[in-house]
Amino acid sequence: MDIYNWEAKDYSELSSEQQKWGKELISKLNLKEDDHVLDIGCGDVKITAEITAQVPDGCVTGIDNSEEMINLAAEKFPPDKYPNLSFQICNAKEITFNNQFTIVFSNAALHWVDDHTIVLEGIYRSLKPGGRILLQF
Repeated sequence: MDIYNWEAKDYSELSSEQQKWGKELISKLNLKEDDHVLDIGCGDVKITAEITAQVPDGCVTGIDNSEEMINLAAEKFPPDKYPNLSFQICNAKEITFNNQFTIVFSNAALHWVDDHTIVLEGIYRSLKPGGRILLQF
């Protein structure tokens, strides 16, 4: 996330391995219908949208530091069709959510970040009491 800026359309076409890993992780989330999920490094939001389908009474927020990725996500997953899915440009080291999520999730993104301590502090602040974390590097 800090080191490399992916071409959004290339990533979307070439990210089948990341999608495979993400689907495996989703099965481990034990999602509840009303979970509020933060997806760090959401990329083109394909995996984020799959999580959204499993939390119809909750919501999912995807963050990525690439404006190009977020713009592609907005095209593919418009809010009128995905009302419980949102995304925003945000560097993983600048997470400012507070007590908002029951789950924080990240798939194949945080290994690009050079300071994990500050990311973990942001994750901790963003979780509701009893919240869960599932990160894959």
